[in-house]
Amino acid sequence: MTNTRVATFMLCCAFLGAFVIGSLRSMDEGSGGQPNKDKKEQQFGIAKRTPWTTSRITGAPEPPPPYKTERVFPRLTFKNPLLLTTAPGINRFFVCEQAGKLFSFKIDPDVAKADLVIDLAKEVQSFDKAKVRGVGEFYGLAFHPQFVKNRYCYVAYILNSKGGALPEGSRIARFVLEDSDPPRIDPRSEKVIFTWPAGGHNGCDIHFGPDGFLYISTGDGAGPNPPDGLDAGQDLTRLFSKILRIDVDREENDKPYAVPPDNPFVKTPGARPETWAYGFRNPWRMSFDRKTGDLWVGDVGWEQWEMIYRIQKGGNYGWSVMEGSQVVRPEAKRGPTPFLPPTLAFAHTDAASITGGYVYRGKRLKELEGAYICGDWVTRKIWGTRFDGDKIVWHKELAIGNERVVAFGEDHDKDLYFVHHEENGSIHRLVPNEAVKDYRADFPKKLSETGLFSSVKEHAVAPGVVPFAVNAERWADHATAERFVALPGTGSIKIYDSRLPWPDYNGEVFFPKDGVLAKTLTLEMERGNPTSKRRLETQILHFDGVNWKGYSYAWNDEQTDATLVSAAGMDRTVTVLDAKAPGKKRVQRWHYPSRTECLMCHNPWAGYTLAFNVPQLNRDCDFGGIVDHQLRTLQHVDLLHFVQRAKTGEKTRTEIPTQRVPNLHSAATSLDDRARAYLHVNCAHCHQFGGGGTANIDLRYSTQLDKTQAVDTRPVQGTFEIPGAHLLAPGDPYRSVLYYRMAKLGPGRMPHIGSEIVDERGLRLIHDWIRSIHPRKDERALMDKLRSARAAERPALIGQLLSSTSSAMMLADALGENHVSEDVRGAVLKTAMASPNSQVRDLFERFVPDDQRTKRLGSVIKSAQILERQGNAERGRELFFKSAGLQCANCHRINGNGSTLGPDLSDIGKKQTRAQILESILEPSKLVDPKYVAYLVETNEGKVLTGLLASKSDQEIVLKMAGDKEVRVKSGNVATLAPQQKSLMPELLLRDVTLEQAADLLEFLAGLK
Repeated sequence: MTNTRVATFMLCCAFLGAFVIGSLRSMDEGSGGQPNKDKKEQQFGIAKRTPWTTSRITGAPEPPPPYKTERVFPRLTFKNPLLLTTAPGINRFFVCEQAGKLFSFKIDPDVAKADLVIDLAKEVQSFDKAKVRGVGEFYGLAFHPQFVKNRYCYVAYILNSKGGALPEGSRIARFVLEDSDPPRIDPRSEKVIFTWPAGGHNGCDIHFGPDGFLYISTGDGAGPNPPDGLDAGQDLTRLFSKILRIDVDREENDKPYAVPPDNPFVKTPGARPETWAYGFRNPWRMSFDRKTGDLWVGDVGWEQWEMIYRIQKGGNYGWSVMEGSQVVRPEAKRGPTPFLPPTLAFAHTDAASITGGYVYRGKRLKELEGAYICGDWVTRKIWGTRFDGDKIVWHKELAIGNERVVAFGEDHDKDLYFVHHEENGSIHRLVPNEAVKDYRADFPKKLSETGLFSSVKEHAVAPGVVPFAVNAERWADHATAERFVALPGTGSIKIYDSRLPWPDYNGEVFFPKDGVLAKTLTLEMERGNPTSKRRLETQILHFDGVNWKGYSYAWNDEQTDATLVSAAGMDRTVTVLDAKAPGKKRVQRWHYPSRTECLMCHNPWAGYTLAFNVPQLNRDCDFGGIVDHQLRTLQHVDLLHFVQRAKTGEKTRTEIPTQRVPNLHSAATSLDDRARAYLHVNCAHCHQFGGGGTANIDLRYSTQLDKTQAVDTRPVQGTFEIPGAHLLAPGDPYRSVLYYRMAKLGPGRMPHIGSEIVDERGLRLIHDWIRSIHPRKDERALMDKLRSARAAERPALIGQLLSSTSSAMMLADALGENHVSEDVRGAVLKTAMASPNSQVRDLFERFVPDDQRTKRLGSVIKSAQILERQGNAERGRELFFKSAGLQCANCHRINGNGSTLGPDLSDIGKKQTRAQILESILEPSKLVDPKYVAYLVETNEGKVLTGLLASKSDQEIVLKMAGDKEVRVKSGNVATLAPQQKSLMPELLLRDVTLEQAADLLEFLAGLK
């Protein structure tokens, strides 16, 4: 939690909001933009605003958390406090402020004053003033185990450099705390004990362990992007990304400390002997369990996960090859020990900057005894978790307040407190939430109960609920959207200008409590026939005054109302008559997202409300016969207004910003602008810094193409066996992984949330755009031959085209554009759907009728359904050894039968539970043993091979393949050799089997004792 991280989050959380009143009809596709100055004298789209008085959307569908946050020591405030701790024998709390001040105060609820212990920025003189500006941050404080006798305290602080990072800018210094009342630190007593380079993620927490040694956390020393910019996470030769352990009571080798002889890497050549554990990104706050002595660390994640670790001696926690369970840099060098998984992990839908806490050992909240308590600086949530060994046996969201949880601390009675980090920071604790008793389950369970509509059946909005339109619609599987905004009473939205000069800016948007954004999705049951439309889903985003929350309502068959979908989400199947679909009908799964899935896209970095921003709403609309600019009208009725901050206060601005996202399919807009807008609305909410997309790319419309980090960039999440694959290969869509992911179904498809069907029009747009980027001539000789070939020649040509993912994409593209004859089309589909290569099959499945597609569990597999079903072990044995679809025995061996490529499963049922076995099948890449890491070899001729690295020498590379086959490649012919993040075992292996078959296979494996 550095100043950089705080600032980055505040900027990334900026989002804009603007809405339109009345019944809207889109104008010409090319219209929009800044309002014409002549409109100042024109009639507004709506003359007067109607208040929304029927709202019933407040609270939540589930009971409130069992605890709430309570401020303690209410008469005290601190400027950006970062730490809370106690000293042995002193009835005082110690609080450090980020800028360098340390205070203490009596542990008394009525205490009115905190006493200054030291101001590091002014009083410490051990640094060279010509090179630094004093202390930059005060991060850590720990008191010596023998403090009562020696009065030693240890401070972790960062020097503030004038010209960048300092080689010894992170410091651990020993001071003497004077025996006075109030206590003061003698600045002249400083003795620098330990240093390492400062910059970026510093970590910088310190604690004495039960063994009397000092433990120090260090971050990777770099900024957020690129991940692990110093390549330090797995490097034992440096002090970054570590938990260090030193003896401050001894000195050796001309150093003011000694290395404990039992540190795990003392005898490892080249390793820093101080290392206790490694592989951390930015370990923010750690603690020792007072009862067990276990060391717990919270590690701030990158794009998708926040991690909690119970530290093992010598443990490798994966950064930056891994971020928790997700692979970040599969080709990065790995440390000498295997990766250990998080003890507890939070997706970025729940947490975005974790703060490590404590195992609760207090007496006030007895029901929490033994639970590990931690919190999050961004989402402000606090959780409790109990473990049986490493198994989670209880996990609960305890509270969600308004405080930015930056640190936890205990008093002498082991009661737990936490620190709120802000300009006027404060100290808090958990108390039982009396609202639990008063909770009434009256959150609207029906759409008709929300107050959004005067008639749900007619889809007529209530007075004060405002329809609006956007410039660029995202792909929603042929569905169309109607959008609404509703603010209680006459509330309004403030949009603050920020960062860039007026009026080209991005701004922070402030909604009033219980503000609502709603969208109804409608699908034609007969494509091209508007009278066949049926409403399927109404999505609601609700701002509860602190957080945005997402809900879905599923419409009934009678189209009279919609019912609130459970928190887990749900699926339904719809059949659409479509002359353009295989078999003249389209059977599609409609997925109602879980509440967690809602927030995966509606995340703080993307701005929560996604399309509700000035660039999207900067357009003209027809307000029931009156054409006006949306933002002009909304300003007029005070639904929103733009505000500029100044030293003298806030100033309302009337100018409308000029930023605008273009219509995706407007002939008046350039190909480049349309394609970039498509990626912006369909991809950029995840694929930008912090958004959760694992590829380190930025696909926002406003990002220059050469700054997206996508062009000529090798994919880190798999090449899909595409020779010379790049995320975007200029001029060549068939080597572009981005295009392949859009063109396929099944695992790896993008977007993987919010869509189940390939967007043919959008796919063509991206295809043409990639072709236009530094265009180069394709080798399309095989396609040309196929079009003119005789029937007898076609099978061989089709086989050649389907032999690689790249040429198969070319062939699928020809089918999508109807560039082949019907007889050729039939031959291609017959061969493609029989292909053993799933990468190829996935490209062509969209061209065959639903009844010809493989009946499968699908890409969304509910493990509970499989675990609950009783299987037949004998049938499972047949599947394991004989199924052509699963081919388990090609990689695994049981009792001497099968292959040795993968792990021997002869006693898997003794080592793992049924649930663990199923998880390893469904998520084989979640945790890959280093000896089973797959390697990709690309030869100079463009041939791609994947297997286990059996051996490597100056003469040749040997890969071990399925069936115990070995492939040898001369070293001089190797263009690329790279470890892969994915297991050789296919993702979603069970997607092509039935529920019964999955249960049979699990029953067989679980019985192998």
